[in-house]
Amino acid sequence: MIPDISVQVPVKNGGDAFRRFLSSLISQDIQTPWELVIVDDGSDIPVQEEFMQLLGELSDRCAVKLIRREQRGNRPAARNAAFEASEARVGLLMDADLEFDSSLLRRHMEIRDETGADVVMGKRINAWSSSATSWQKWFDTRAMGNSSPGAFPWNYFITGNLSITSHLLREVGGFDTAIDCYGGEDTEIGYRLREKGVSFFWTPELWVNHLDDVTVVKHSEKMLEYGETGLCYTLKKHPGTRGLLGSMWVEPVFSKPVHLCCMRLFTRLALLGPVYRTVLRYAEKHGRPSFLFTYLAVGACLTGLRRGNRQNDL
Repeated sequence: MIPDISVQVPVKNGGDAFRRFLSSLISQDIQTPWELVIVDDGSDIPVQEEFMQLLGELSDRCAVKLIRREQRGNRPAARNAAFEASEARVGLLMDADLEFDSSLLRRHMEIRDETGADVVMGKRINAWSSSATSWQKWFDTRAMGNSSPGAFPWNYFITGNLSITSHLLREVGGFDTAIDCYGGEDTEIGYRLREKGVSFFWTPELWVNHLDDVTVVKHSEKMLEYGETGLCYTLKKHPGTRGLLGSMWVEPVFSKPVHLCCMRLFTRLALLGPVYRTVLRYAEKHGRPSFLFTYLAVGACLTGLRRGNRQNDL
């Protein structure tokens, strides 16, 4: 029987977070056929061995497919391997460090039917525990945050808690495997899907808890890597993405549009190493004010972008 929905997840050394993820899947109350496609992206202990008991319990509830990639470390390739192995008409693209309630799969399908959207994206919560930091609480307000249900823009396309009509991934050619460092593959494919006329729907009703301990420093490091690699690549591949994440602010000072000249000068001052590191230390210690977090995230990304542009010009 062809499954209605396919949970697709890449994992590498999943540990306790992946155990909790699998336990959440075991508790799902969906009544229609579904499948789980796991792409083991080179775990030190193969997923089939480390999580044998939980996988056995899941096999009584759904079809389980396990793909092992020995050439590890390319997340877009892992995503592609998952949807290529799937038979379902809908793919639920998830991450291996999530926990959620028993209604998630069922409600994804119901909301898709109610809205008719090609893509349905839910909320990922970082500040889910009583010990959550101010940074994690702020992080949950970014992007769509607590926005009301409705359409969302292509540049907020983020996998983890996102369902999509399966054939659309094939029609746009899947995730771009050239983006083999942190970040950017979601945004890049989001742009291609938008160009195809795909409809995007957001609802905070569909929630998952993100079990990763997101810190100011970790996030800044990831955004630095994203700017230098995925963002730099996407801007060059798709001229229509110009301006993404404030990228016009780091173009040559007098390039068009000229009204950004002052902003480009200010950005160069704000991205000076001593300035950025001072703000980073302050935000890490005090967890406020929230506008500094925006500066740290975007600033790291733009710093990485400038590095990437310089390397490409050599």
